Amino acid sequence: MTEIKLPRLDDDIDESVVIFWHKQVDDYVKKGDILVEVQTEKAVTELESEANGVLTEIKVKRGEVASVGDVLCIIGDEVSQEKTGETSEMGKEEKVKEKRPFVRVAPRLRRIAKELNVDLVEVQEAIGEEKITEEDIRNFASIDANGKGEKLTGIRKTIATRMRESLQQTAQLTETAYADVTNLSSLREHQDVKMSWNTWILYAVIQSLQKHPYMNGTYENDLWNLSEDVHLGIATDVSEGLVVPVVKNAHKLSLEELDEEVKRLVQAAHEKKLTSDQLSGSTFTVTNLGAYGIHFFTPIINPPEVAILGLGQIETYLTLDVGEVVEKKRVPLSLTFDHQIIDGAPAARFLKTLTESLAYPKNI
Repeated sequence: MTEIKLPRLDDDIDESVVIFWHKQVDDYVKKGDILVEVQTEKAVTELESEANGVLTEIKVKRGEVASVGDVLCIIGDEVSQEKTGETSEMGKEEKVKEKRPFVRVAPRLRRIAKELNVDLVEVQEAIGEEKITEEDIRNFASIDANGKGEKLTGIRKTIATRMRESLQQTAQLTETAYADVTNLSSLREHQDVKMSWNTWILYAVIQSLQKHPYMNGTYENDLWNLSEDVHLGIATDVSEGLVVPVVKNAHKLSLEELDEEVKRLVQAAHEKKLTSDQLSGSTFTVTNLGAYGIHFFTPIINPPEVAILGLGQIETYLTLDVGEVVEKKRVPLSLTFDHQIIDGAPAARFLKTLTESLAYPKNI
């Protein structure tokens, strides 16, 4: 008999939801066969059989949440399976249950629905094809969202823990500056391949990090590790919370390649298809709140990195230039860094290099 347990798929996440069983009770499986798909708040992972034999029992049904180390199913040999007729009946029961529609929601929302005794299938039928939100679940249960405390789980719990640790273990300071992007705006308009503002700014960030390598690295266990390679984290807002996919070796990418890679990763984030490797190893992170009308803010460092850059809303403004009123564009930049490692002046030099790169984009 072999127990198939839920492995640790991410250092920061303890729970996964079973979203699909590829094998059913009484099925013969070979070592290496795909048994089940599980989903964390970050990614979907396929788990393989660790032995040859017959799937005799499914412990965690489709739609249920399992913790690391929980037994998902049991694989027995063919002889032991023949000795008892119980498994065949279990298989029939399991297959009947599988016919029921399965609603894809994050583990956090599934747990809320379970606590409130809400049937997600009924919620989905009530709202149609739209994506289920926490508000939908609470409204269906006729419970005021502000009337009941809720224990944090899943990605929300992960974010809370990481942000608390970040503030407790670092001395964070934020410096701000405007970057003139008037010339960049003109350059973008004349490009054959249109690139987003975000891509241009990210590209300038990468070049600036290579000129100021002390901004690019991590501080962990009293060790400051500088990285010659830029692995750029892109803070991305998804329905379940914040995830940070990583553009590996971003310094080796052209502007066009960077644009394509960022789009690919962000799309994967929204589709919950990011792998653990795509969510780890960043050396510097950029977060953009410009789309929400935010200007300057105080982004919190993504540990164990030593700095993070916040982008605000690009704005048009009027200024005097050689005695004449002219229209220009600028973007607000908010650089948070760990003052344990980096002093104010070196951080300011990095920010100055970045603003100059954006002001004169042909030099990027």
